[in-house]
Amino acid sequence: NSPTVFNAALHINQFWDGRAEDVEEQAGGPILNPVEMAMPSEEEVVIRLSKEEEYNELFKIAFPKDENPISYKNIQDAIGAFERKLITPSKFDDFLEGDLTALTDIEVKGLQLFIDKGCVACHSGSALGGNMHQKFGIFDDYWKHTQSKKIDEGKFEVTEKESDKYIFKSPSLRNIAKTYPYFHDGSVYDLKDAIQIMGKVQLNKEFTTEELEAIFAFLNSLTGELPDDI
Repeated sequence: NSPTVFNAALHINQFWDGRAEDVEEQAGGPILNPVEMAMPSEEEVVIRLSKEEEYNELFKIAFPKDENPISYKNIQDAIGAFERKLITPSKFDDFLEGDLTALTDIEVKGLQLFIDKGCVACHSGSALGGNMHQKFGIFDDYWKHTQSKKIDEGKFEVTEKESDKYIFKSPSLRNIAKTYPYFHDGSVYDLKDAIQIMGKVQLNKEFTTEELEAIFAFLNSLTGELPDDI
């Protein structure tokens, strides 16, 4: 399940398993990945872009001190620079900055539940997530609840450390109402279902209908807007 690039630059690292340090490193991966863009090499990417007059002009402007402005690193840096502009403030930020009328009563109640029930333990910081890795399925196997067709072992598949089994990056909750499907494998499409699953497998709690509606309302308040110049 492709994570959103909105606010991704705020994360501690990139990919569900955290194997890329930042958005610049992440940008170089899909281009060469055999199941994504499948370019044969970094050199081939540079050769192809160098044939385009527009790219030659743009890279000279962006990297004026470089003798050869079109390089794979500069390609990554350019994509990363764009992604770092994709920050989407929401009315929740207005609330944090002192406008106590920015959130409705049910959204405020949802925020309080979000804190009191323990959701904030993993979904904190400026992106409300994306700043730590956690086991998915603390109180039960996640796939029993998500009905996942493939049992992904998370960070373990990169490190082969037993302690990394089922460890994934906690995703940002900004724009979560718009970034379905949910979880690393996109196994759940309904946000309310995802909330209940997280309550069960991460917190060992079952939310009442009233609590679920309030948390759902709060998460919807995290839907933001792109800057005017994007």
